[in-house]
Parts: sequence; structure tokens; C-alpha cells
Amino acid sequence: MTMREEPRRETLAEVQRLLARARPDQLRRLLADIQAVQQMTNRDEHASPQRRVS
Repeated sequence: MTMREEPRRETLAEVQRLLARARPDQLRRLLADIQAVQQMTNRDEHASPQRRVS
């Protein structure tokens, strides 16, 4: 899979159609990718905590 400079911009209806047509293995890979990004984001937040402005 190639990465693009700009992220794709689908409408909600388009995303719903794509998900409805997806095979179970595609959905599992999608969920695994989402979880991996969440873990990376959580690690980054814990590594460099930012102060909140009061």
C-alpha cells in the first residue's frame, strides 16, 4: 500500500458503503491498524506530556 501526501476524504456515506462491502479479513486489518495508531499516539502522549493552560 502506498502512502499519499494528502489523506483521502470520503464522505460518511462512502465510508459506510466501503465497510459494508469489506471482507472480514479486511475489517480485521483495519481494526489492527487503528489500534496500532492509537497505541503509538498514547505512547507519544506519555513520552512528552504537555502542560495545560489554566
